[in-house]
Amino acid sequence: MVRDKIGILAIVKYIVLVVISGGIVIPIWLLFVSSFRQTTNVMTYPPKLWPDDGDFANYIELFFGTTFSFGRWFLNSLIVAGLSTGLTLLVCSLAGYAFARREFPGKNIMFVLIISTMMVPSIVSLIPSYLIVDKLGWTNSYLGLIIPTVASAFGVFLLRQFIQVLPKELEESAKLDGCGDYGIFFRIIFPIIGPSLGVLAIFHFVGNWGSLIWPLIITTDAQMQTLPVGIAGMKTYGSNTSGEIMAATFLSFIPLFIVFLFAREKFIEGVTAGAVKG
Repeated sequence: MVRDKIGILAIVKYIVLVVISGGIVIPIWLLFVSSFRQTTNVMTYPPKLWPDDGDFANYIELFFGTTFSFGRWFLNSLIVAGLSTGLTLLVCSLAGYAFARREFPGKNIMFVLIISTMMVPSIVSLIPSYLIVDKLGWTNSYLGLIIPTVASAFGVFLLRQFIQVLPKELEESAKLDGCGDYGIFFRIIFPIIGPSLGVLAIFHFVGNWGSLIWPLIITTDAQMQTLPVGIAGMKTYGSNTSGEIMAATFLSFIPLFIVFLFAREKFIEGVTAGAVKG
């Protein structure tokens, strides 16, 4: 009787997993199919599961046509998301280490203030951030797109929690071996918190890759636009761009898939470690 219940539960679990997986994979597959079809056939009903009437015209237009600056948009997104993620990992890990291991005046108050910014909607700081960037002359530049996105209260909190539970004996041993503060951080702490860095990297890269509002207001030059802004504006080039939009949207998904593919082990390890420590 118990075995029968276990077998039924296993079947139910598999059914639920198949349904959830289908809900995720099918829309992506339909997007892939639509990216090969002509604009006049993209919205046909019922949707086709195979592009038997399509070709590579949409992709050729994106990369070799003169209408869209897709290659530049893609490069801008890679530069902005990549550099922003790298700087965020460095800044947040240093800040998290300081809050976890160092004593200085106003430490607790400062940490509470940083964490409290997580409760403030990002839209509230949009205009002040724009005014600052505009005064610095960073509009239509990589600095304007990257620097305001580097500081992350969530990143500081996450890394501080991971570093706080590390044994202090590691640092004491390193000091006995002659390591200074930066040596201890970069040689001992930074490699150990790799799983938490992987979690933060995925969240931050995905967030920056799909960011629309900030790049939209900070860039007026089409050559400095990122993918979300460029794709959102493709309709303004004409009414027959649905096929190219589908192709561009599918291509914009590929880097996210690659990042998660290579960082999934660190992500799972970091989430699991956080659950155990919590």
